[in-house]
Amino acid sequence: MSEALFDDTARPTDPVGRTLDGLSRLFAICSGLMLTAMALMSVYSIIGRSFFDKPLMGDYELVQMMSAVAVTMALPFCQMVKGHVIVDFFTARNSPRANAVLDTMASVLLAVCAFAIAWRVTVATFDFAKNHDASMLLNLPTWWGYAPMGPSFFLLGCAALYTAWKDSKGIGT
Repeated sequence: MSEALFDDTARPTDPVGRTLDGLSRLFAICSGLMLTAMALMSVYSIIGRSFFDKPLMGDYELVQMMSAVAVTMALPFCQMVKGHVIVDFFTARNSPRANAVLDTMASVLLAVCAFAIAWRVTVATFDFAKNHDASMLLNLPTWWGYAPMGPSFFLLGCAALYTAWKDSKGIGT
């Protein structure tokens, strides 16, 4: 994997691509900030537990919630830069056209799955809010952790459709 993922020449130039690229980068930055906050919170809790016998109450709950949100927020960017793991053992000898067909099919399948998950996560968010579901120790509303996931999966679906469209252009060659 010698190609640069963050090379500006690889960024989309069309309006839809630029919009999806910008949104996915914003989501990825928010994901990184969340992971940084999570790491600092964990360090604080470990120091408090080790030296002062005062751990941060509910740190496991917060780490679970923040991890799920951070991962889902990073997925659209990963799709836009084609950063997902590809096992090319069976496709290494394929023609570029055959690989473009497979890449297009994979992106369409990812889009369908992402939109389905976005739909179900959004339904779950409203159900958790309506039922006043909360975490055990901190009594945090569960829907807070689900709310950012719906838009993240929706953006992933849009990014996957966009990359499928871009990959389908290589089918004709």
